[in-house]
Amino acid sequence: MRTQRYPSDVTDEQWALVEPLIPVYPGGRPRTTSTRDVLDGVFYLLRTGCPWRFLPKEFPPKSTTWRYFDEWRHNGTLDAIHDALREKVRRHGGREPTPSAGSIDTQSVPASEGGEARGYDAHKKVNGRKRHVVVDTLGLLVAVAVTAASDDDGTRAPAVLAKITGEGFPRLRRLWADSKYHNHGLYAWVAQHAGYEIEVVRRPDGETGWVKLPKRWVVERTFAWLKRCRRLTVDREKTIRSSEAMVRLAMIRLMLRRLHPTNDEAPFRYRKSS
Repeated sequence: MRTQRYPSDVTDEQWALVEPLIPVYPGGRPRTTSTRDVLDGVFYLLRTGCPWRFLPKEFPPKSTTWRYFDEWRHNGTLDAIHDALREKVRRHGGREPTPSAGSIDTQSVPASEGGEARGYDAHKKVNGRKRHVVVDTLGLLVAVAVTAASDDDGTRAPAVLAKITGEGFPRLRRLWADSKYHNHGLYAWVAQHAGYEIEVVRRPDGETGWVKLPKRWVVERTFAWLKRCRRLTVDREKTIRSSEAMVRLAMIRLMLRRLHPTNDEAPFRYRKSS
């Protein structure tokens, strides 16, 4: 039984949402590790940005915590938890469980040396990785794909769009994007593989610097949410798959706190538009 608690720990109400979604395999010896403590350990690492080997002793050992994280990443548990919580948050706000519209954009962040897919984004002047994300109109993550920061946004957009072309998003009709996605090759790919369209939202003539563009500012807010987790300010993951999993974990943590706020979390305000 843990005696030391941390602000990043899940509450009883939050854990009640997650626990049924973590698979329990029949047979074998009884589990001696608390999966709740494992999740708390991963959230602590995500929120503080500490290396795995620096996890406090109150959590399960680093090797055990990593093993569970790796298992949940590979067997689809993180995806299942994330998607179930997104549906709950949408329903809680009076929305349909799946979105009809969203936004696509990228975020370039520095990355540690020695990992997969690392490059230089000349526009952002960042040597690292690029997160290609699609969010709904609430700013909730719909899909994420991580590539080298040197990759072109429009050219690599199918890496993330391919994740939302199946039966899981039957209502999706439009994705808003900025001018980086004005790409005839991308339009051709979407026309062939997807049931939605890309609509480019352009900057007003004569405007310079940062401008709050209609429809698209929501995805910028999502990027700000992600950077509340220090683990995501610099991509320290060795593999692309781990990098994408950390983004989903950040959104899982955010959605748990939307559904059951804690004292250190501001309440979520739903937008009135669909």
